[in-house]
Amino acid sequence: MSDVTEYKCPSCGAPMHFDINKQRVVCSFCESSYELEYMRSHFNEVTDEKLSDFDWVERTKYVWEPDMLEEFTEYTCSSCGGNIITKNTTASAKCPFCGHNVVVSSNFAGDLRPDKVIPFKVKAEEFAEKYRENIASAGYAPKDFSDPSVTDNIFGCYIPIWVYSCTCNSKLNKSTGVIYKIKDYPIPATDFKKDILYSVEPFIYDEAEDFTESCLTGFYASRYTIGAENAMDSADREVRTACLIQASDQTGKSFDPLASLNRTTIEEKQLTYYLVPVWLLNVRHRNKDYTFAMNGQTGEFVSSDVPFNSRSKKHFLTIFILLEILAFLLYFVDPDSDPEFSTQDEIIGAAFYLPFVSIFVLIAALIIHQKISKRFVKGLRSARKHSIMDITCFFCDEETVRY
Repeated sequence: MSDVTEYKCPSCGAPMHFDINKQRVVCSFCESSYELEYMRSHFNEVTDEKLSDFDWVERTKYVWEPDMLEEFTEYTCSSCGGNIITKNTTASAKCPFCGHNVVVSSNFAGDLRPDKVIPFKVKAEEFAEKYRENIASAGYAPKDFSDPSVTDNIFGCYIPIWVYSCTCNSKLNKSTGVIYKIKDYPIPATDFKKDILYSVEPFIYDEAEDFTESCLTGFYASRYTIGAENAMDSADREVRTACLIQASDQTGKSFDPLASLNRTTIEEKQLTYYLVPVWLLNVRHRNKDYTFAMNGQTGEFVSSDVPFNSRSKKHFLTIFILLEILAFLLYFVDPDSDPEFSTQDEIIGAAFYLPFVSIFVLIAALIIHQKISKRFVKGLRSARKHSIMDITCFFCDEETVRY
């Protein structure tokens, strides 16, 4: 069994939790509150600290960190003594017997300890309000999405990520290149979906706190499962490719992918281990999971692809049929039509005319239907595909060096 920590109020001994509004740890009973700095200095959060000169980049030179296999581990609740069974990568949990929130301190000991944490600043109620405004209240989502109780399943979690910075000397050929400063490029440190993480970006890393376990109470959290070595190798490849493409666009010169990649070097690497806050909501509809997310720091809301319900489909079909009838009538009442044409000739002409026009009618029906529903079929915004080139904030504001 591994050690777990439950944060109890120094005044009355009741359990405490992190309060988003106050940005302090608050007692659930007497409402006493404590700053994070107080929690760090007065609670023995970890049994082993990282050395003062610890560096993730240096560590990768002599430590191989394979992806961690997830197994179930049993912990003991410090309040009631009950058994808590959860994955060995889980860093916070709730006791099924007394309901108290605990932090698995062993997952933050020594080298496992994050460097920084960004506490939640946006409450679950704001996520629920935005979801209802953009999805549930649109009137065209299936019942599984519009049911008032669906927002009861919102949960907050701290996602472990590596934040990578470096200098990339992108050599297009032997004599031409561009030096870029890459800053705060996030890399998932667990199997969390990339498209969701990058859709709620960016996080404001300057507002991060020195890591303290106490702000995790009441939220789900896990330790990293993708080690620094593997994360940095992946980031190096992405950065090299992205910078070569950027340099080619800026200089107007083409490059040989293989040769240029071999010539391109990355220096001044910096790697920081963060926990970042994300609100999540999973909705299951017809055996398919739909994920909605919100940045717990900035409130950036991201919608999954949302299907239309049957009523909406009927509305669309009605609009399409009416437009088709209108197009058919316009064809027959065309004042420029030849009076010598027989009705049979017009019908034959319509047989060739209408299928072609139906394409434009379909597009018009989609536009009108979307305007009426006030929501696109894919929700507020679909999770975007990840590319370092799509997120320009990773490049420093400093002027790049060309040679």
